[in-house]
Amino acid sequence: MKTIAVMSPKGGIGKTTTSDSIAYILGEEQGKKVLVIEGDQQGDTSETFGCYEPEGIGMSELIENHVNVGGRFKTTDLIRATEFSHIDIIPANGYLMQTDMNLLMKSEDEQIHRLRNALQEVNEVYDYCICDCGRLFDMVVINILVAADVVIVPVKVGGYEVKALQSISEQIGDINPDIKVKAILTMRQKNKTSLEFEDWLKDASGYDVFVTPVRRSVIAERATIAMQPLPKFSPRCITSQDYRNIVHELMREV
Repeated sequence: MKTIAVMSPKGGIGKTTTSDSIAYILGEEQGKKVLVIEGDQQGDTSETFGCYEPEGIGMSELIENHVNVGGRFKTTDLIRATEFSHIDIIPANGYLMQTDMNLLMKSEDEQIHRLRNALQEVNEVYDYCICDCGRLFDMVVINILVAADVVIVPVKVGGYEVKALQSISEQIGDINPDIKVKAILTMRQKNKTSLEFEDWLKDASGYDVFVTPVRRSVIAERATIAMQPLPKFSPRCITSQDYRNIVHELMREV
């Protein structure tokens, strides 16, 4: 199983749309067995895949109360089936904030490896694990990054976004030196500023960038209102087509 994290500290940049679209395309269009992990306390990915419960169990129990650390849950106890035949999910909710605080108060050396160890239980069951990270470098996100093979960082036109990419690259290198960091240009428009930024990001920034940019479309915003993965909501949308190309790139590299 290859584990792919999607992270950005910037809001409104397409992080959750990216993770949900990649998971959907890999599972329902490519026929891969996909496990989705919700690493964001807001629970938007859990909502998208129809498994959000404010008081439900999931990611918090996986990290805090797995049998590996003396708890009572196996990984398989926390996996929920979605409406999609190839996609399962470990959902999350606001309790992830408490999970972060609980882990910070522990002194065990292995606390950042809890997710990686728990996922070993289902390593042969799934082809891909797609993790939608929260925006902060908290203990939950660190657990995800330690477990991940690749972290995808959505970036849109702007200096602050580039600083965010730089910060993520530096911090991730300290957490997991073996992880591959790859940026996606999101919300790309066909104007001079956007195209010049794209050229710089790919050719001069020094970062590894997907060849395919994700074009901006209001349909992507409508998909979030409908709480559906974009490629299901609008299969022929230009943004859905872009994500298919990104998945093809991803499958070749991972």
